[in-house]
Amino acid sequence: MDIQKLKGLVELLEVLNGEAAEADVSGMVGKYVIVRCRDAGVHAGKLESHSGRGCTLAESRRLWYWKPANGAAFLSGIAAEGLDDSSKLGSEVRIHLTENCEIIECSSQAEESIRGLKSYET
Repeated sequence: MDIQKLKGLVELLEVLNGEAAEADVSGMVGKYVIVRCRDAGVHAGKLESHSGRGCTLAESRRLWYWKPANGAAFLSGIAAEGLDDSSKLGSEVRIHLTENCEIIECSSQAEESIRGLKSYET
């Protein structure tokens, strides 16, 4: 068997088993981010740590209903522009999230917008 094909097969099996190398987000530790999870929804907070597909956020708020500000689109629009006032957020908590799909660094404008919205729960 061709060794390159064998290496390709091993890489494919690692991806299927969730063992493939994860993106290096160590430069985002300590920064305000948005995290989209497979089963836990969308959260925004300070990235404390990251390992594989899990991370821990401090000062985290769950985005129950979100709409980007200034006509932006998608979660990357929230990370750049912040949230529209019609968005609904949970109270701040420290949380460990698993099965992360993406981690997006927020602009200072977005962080201020997210932190400034009143909790939907109160």
